[in-house]
Amino acid sequence: MTRLTQKPKTRWKTLGMKTRAFVAAGALATAIGLGAVTSLTLLPSTATAQSSDQISPEMIEKIENYLAGITTLKAEFVQISSDGGAAEGDLYMERPGKMRFEYNPPAQILLVSTGHDFIYFDKEINAPTYFDIDETPAGIILAENISLTDKVKIVDYRRTAETVRIELVRKSDPGAGSVTLVFSEKPMQLRQWIVTDPTGIETTVTLFNTQEGMKLDPELFKFERIWPQRGS
Repeated sequence: MTRLTQKPKTRWKTLGMKTRAFVAAGALATAIGLGAVTSLTLLPSTATAQSSDQISPEMIEKIENYLAGITTLKAEFVQISSDGGAAEGDLYMERPGKMRFEYNPPAQILLVSTGHDFIYFDKEINAPTYFDIDETPAGIILAENISLTDKVKIVDYRRTAETVRIELVRKSDPGAGSVTLVFSEKPMQLRQWIVTDPTGIETTVTLFNTQEGMKLDPELFKFERIWPQRGS
């Protein structure tokens, strides 16, 4: 299945060390739910709020089946910062377990999920940081068995003529923040997600020119660990 969506003509720029820090914070928010970005929704925002108990079992099943049915996905993304910083790049995903965020220059950041680790890599200082993928927002959509009711809980559900939005928290630690997934419904397609940290700060990542079901190079999801040398 393929759906193309044009990216806005505006080109987001990242300039200087201050903005670089904002981009890095936003990238970490994408990875682990921490960031310095507020929500700038690039999709229709008018909605009639519905409480989580109003989402039907049929809609839950529809979303689960869509996510479970993704084999591969490629898209351009835009990440927005409330403090003036922004970034864009390319996203690659292969379910289960694999994802890559390749940020465009001048950003020097790479996020890779190898199927085991979720890695934040700062190219400028050659420093990787490793996370358990199950502890990241990405783990929700990369899981082999997709469930919106097992380890996570739907705490908010909103539906418009164009979009479906569900906000999720982990049952084991609901105070740790949330992830809101935004889908177009006709056809069903992942369009955006918003990571909200415990203080209410949000990071928004919006996808454009999304394609699904293509063959991806396995090298995209590999990362060589950098080990400290003895005596250093």
